[in-house]
Amino acid sequence: MKTNKTYQQLMDYMRTEDYAIKTMAFVESIMGDNFKSLRRGLHSPKTLNEYVALVEEAAGQQTVYLTVRSAYEYEIALQTVLSRAGFETVSKKHNVSGAKNDFGVVTADKGPIFFEVKTTQSDNGWTGATHSLGNGKVDNYVLISYDLDRDMQLPPVTGGSALHGAFKSVHFSVVDSFSLGWQGKASNKSSFTTAKIPVQKAGVYSKQIVLGHLTLKRDWCKPERHSLDKWRDSAGVLVA
Repeated sequence: MKTNKTYQQLMDYMRTEDYAIKTMAFVESIMGDNFKSLRRGLHSPKTLNEYVALVEEAAGQQTVYLTVRSAYEYEIALQTVLSRAGFETVSKKHNVSGAKNDFGVVTADKGPIFFEVKTTQSDNGWTGATHSLGNGKVDNYVLISYDLDRDMQLPPVTGGSALHGAFKSVHFSVVDSFSLGWQGKASNKSSFTTAKIPVQKAGVYSKQIVLGHLTLKRDWCKPERHSLDKWRDSAGVLVA
């Protein structure tokens, strides 16, 4: 049985390169299963670009498709890596407040802490669909912005689940000390909003970045990504 660690111990570990790289590695190790079904039909796409072209014509919708397909893998990866590091994770269903979240971690001093996970291929911010009057949002976030190698060769359909090398670079942060700049009006229904980092919060946010950095614009900050090349072994596998 795991011994619950303190909130500070949780934050300290989640803001390490070890946690970020192991998370990205886990996602790459399982995400290939998302891109097999259509390859068993009449067509045989060889790359992610060819695969999404069978699904959507518009470039924007292709990007959304790819982001959504791996979003849930990130949630599982974040929890799995935490669990392997000795933390007790719990399902989003355990949040009695009703605030929207993706997973929780039990701490010794503050009880369960719940996180919202936001992933994107955009370099402008993170889109969310949980900004509702009835439920609201939790205070802790894992924000991930990544660059996907859409020209990489897909492995054989009969092969494993891995897509090693899928992510070229990443911006990875764990936020807990300020409110994100969610843009959008809350409603009684799930409504899409966008989170950006205000220029006034650049200093605070920068201390919570694990990989990447910020470029300051007039009102908002642009999340810049960090190349993952230095963590890849000779087979292209990410190793923390």
